Amino acid sequence: MSKFEPKRMLVVDMNSGSYVQKETGHELYNLVRNPVDGRFYGYCPPDDRINICANFAAKSRDDCVENILVVYVTKKEKSKNREIIAFMPNAKIHGTEQPGEKLNRIFFDKKTKTNKVASYSIEGEILVDLGSRANKFEIEVSKYSAHMFRKQRFYGGTYPKLDKKIIAYIESILEGKNLLDDDIEYQEEIQRSEPATPQELQGTEKRQLNIVEGSQGRVIAKDGRISKSALKLKEFICQIDSTHKTFMTKRGTPYMEGHHLIPCTVSNAEDFWTKNSINIDCLENIVCICPNCHRAVHFGDEQTKEKIVKAMYDQQSEQLMKVGITITEKALLALYKK
Repeated sequence: MSKFEPKRMLVVDMNSGSYVQKETGHELYNLVRNPVDGRFYGYCPPDDRINICANFAAKSRDDCVENILVVYVTKKEKSKNREIIAFMPNAKIHGTEQPGEKLNRIFFDKKTKTNKVASYSIEGEILVDLGSRANKFEIEVSKYSAHMFRKQRFYGGTYPKLDKKIIAYIESILEGKNLLDDDIEYQEEIQRSEPATPQELQGTEKRQLNIVEGSQGRVIAKDGRISKSALKLKEFICQIDSTHKTFMTKRGTPYMEGHHLIPCTVSNAEDFWTKNSINIDCLENIVCICPNCHRAVHFGDEQTKEKIVKAMYDQQSEQLMKVGITITEKALLALYKK
């Protein structure tokens, strides 16, 4: 079930429209963490006034609404289409512009040729910046309305089919982000853990899923002892390249990391559990890999990722099949491109 409701979503168009020539400056701070208090404060062009009663069912006495998904888009070069460049998953939105004197929000205004204080109407603790991400979500304006960004914004519920696509995209980003954030703690847990006993390793693919709430949403609570067993079985040697060397841990073993070949996201885990009663947090789905190869799987270019995933698949596919996990190389690669 989605944690976002279309009618609690605002899509804000930045860096385009007539206001850019006249009033540009306010929106310069939208994606920047404020140095005063570490929060994010966003300007909604053209004038920061958002009708929270009409669009978010606020009461007339309310000054603001909370837990709104704010999506920032910008115009693609030589195109009318927009692409998502950032989003705030749980923003507070004010009904009127808020002063920013105490927030270091000073800019030079083109129109008045003077310094001005940038107001804001959007604020929150979390902003996910997609600026460095390839293949950003693109809104094909011609499919919906040539005037959908006339007021530099539109609200969830206006384009229902598009709402679903945007929300699905954002949830996939958050799930992937959760997976990476969670992985740091998980690798630390692996290093602290003792290997699981032979009895504990029997039938790990049949254990009930353990889903918990992370900082951004649901995550799979993985068992570090199972991964430690996988590292031990491979004698702490990188399965991608046995010549890869790292450093010695306090326990006197080469430092290696456990990587789930089928990414252990909530959606993947629930899919395998629902269809086959298989828990992908199992011994057969874990690869012993050096930290350099591990980072390449997550952050490398497509060619690098594909090469490593194929190498892991070649080594693990038979093990997966033994416990009833059937997946083709093509289907596996598709999971890494999501």
